[in-house]
Amino acid sequence: MIGRSWRRHGIRLFAALALLMLAGWLMGHTGVVLLVGLSGYLVWQLFNIGRLDQWLSDEQRSPPESLGIWADIFDQIHTLEKLNQRQLEQNRKIIREFRSMTDALPDATLVLDEQDAITWFNEAARKLLALKNPEDLGQPVTNLLRDPDLADWISAASQLESRFEMSSPLDVNVRLSVSALRHREDQRLLILRDVTDLHNLEQVRRDFVANVSHELRTPLTVLTGYLESLRGYDDVELTPAIERMQDQAMQMQALLTDLLELSRLQESTQSPLDEPIDVCAMLLQLREQAEEISRGRHSIQIDCERGLQLLGNRKDIESAFRNLLSNAVKYTPAPGNIHITWRREPDALVLRVSDTGLGIPSRSIPRLTERFYRVGSDRARQRGGTGLGLAIVKHALNSHDARLEVESTLGEGSTFSCIFPLTREVSSQA
Repeated sequence: MIGRSWRRHGIRLFAALALLMLAGWLMGHTGVVLLVGLSGYLVWQLFNIGRLDQWLSDEQRSPPESLGIWADIFDQIHTLEKLNQRQLEQNRKIIREFRSMTDALPDATLVLDEQDAITWFNEAARKLLALKNPEDLGQPVTNLLRDPDLADWISAASQLESRFEMSSPLDVNVRLSVSALRHREDQRLLILRDVTDLHNLEQVRRDFVANVSHELRTPLTVLTGYLESLRGYDDVELTPAIERMQDQAMQMQALLTDLLELSRLQESTQSPLDEPIDVCAMLLQLREQAEEISRGRHSIQIDCERGLQLLGNRKDIESAFRNLLSNAVKYTPAPGNIHITWRREPDALVLRVSDTGLGIPSRSIPRLTERFYRVGSDRARQRGGTGLGLAIVKHALNSHDARLEVESTLGEGSTFSCIFPLTREVSSQA
């Protein structure tokens, strides 16, 4: 429409110039007549520009009336303005619906920029974290949620896919689970969920397991003691029964030991994870224990990088490595080979325990670290398995920012790899 108007305007302007030139020629003053005509045209243009500026500065006014190209310009701007108003109203409606939906979410949600400053939060965040709008917008989230561990977690959340648990800034008895999601290249969503009930239930479960385990340990010790005494009697009928009872008692004792160890690992108040561990020396001690279990039926070899130490909790790491080596001995038929390696790789510190055992079906590998899950429960019971060994390994590794990887082929053996971040490396001079 504007293009056609400009063409009509050009035709009219050309016709007007032609008439002015003809009138000037007839009057004998062509230059003067053209100058007067062009001056009038310029004044008309300036007048309309002024009206346009006045109209744009006053949103309440109707579009001014004019002629020619300016009438079309005013109408086109007015049409665009109405379209813009409709779009703005639609955007406002979308924003209102978005705010209504986010305010209905039970989880506190915050948007952080690349400097971890809060750019937006929902109603749940205002109630759960006592945030104020607009006072807290633009503030670093660590200034409002003062938890040193949270600051460390946020700084590493872009590299690690993990959750963080903390106490509420309003009530230390309220537990919050924190997770971070990448929203844009320069923004992240911080989601905080009230998990107090789950936390309390988990604590009750841990206390129950620990208490029951402790309570059963004393009568079980008495029972095994009497069974050991009864083995001295030369009674053909009683001996098989006593041996079976003793085997079952030992199985239960192993189960209680693993339950207590798992309960200890799950406690929130663990020892600091900043102790340099001589892994090579630890593996030599664990090999001696494994050889006692093996009784010469296996060849156990260690390939250890000297001077490479690990920063962590000695008791937890020893528990994890012991379980891996014990499993390798239990589930590798004689004669079997077990190979342990500890070395620094380009992107991680890795301990590998490889065996020539029975192997694990691929469908069972994802469930190996579940509590009480055993591949072939009958076979596991015959070898004294409790189904908690790899769960213990998993918890010990998680507390050290490490992970467990399993590779296995049926009939050929398995390889269990404990992969630690390079940040847990300690040089031999430390």
